Amino acid sequence: MKEYKLYCIGSDGRIAMRHDYHAADDLDSLDRATELCGEYEIEIWQGARFVARVTKAGTASLVEPSAQFT
Repeated sequence: MKEYKLYCIGSDGRIAMRHDYHAADDLDSLDRATELCGEYEIEIWQGARFVARVTKAGTASLVEPSAQFT
């Protein structure tokens, strides 16, 4: 299991809540994040690696791991 940080972003653009949790992979972390913070915009991080942003409408922008270093 990998450690992730979930930031719930309020309508003012500020962090409303943060959750630390473990997930098997990025997609598992995305499922968990929407359960924990579904009514907010969400940012998911694994350490210093940005994983995804999810809008309140449920649209996810996933970042491919190799794309951050090209």
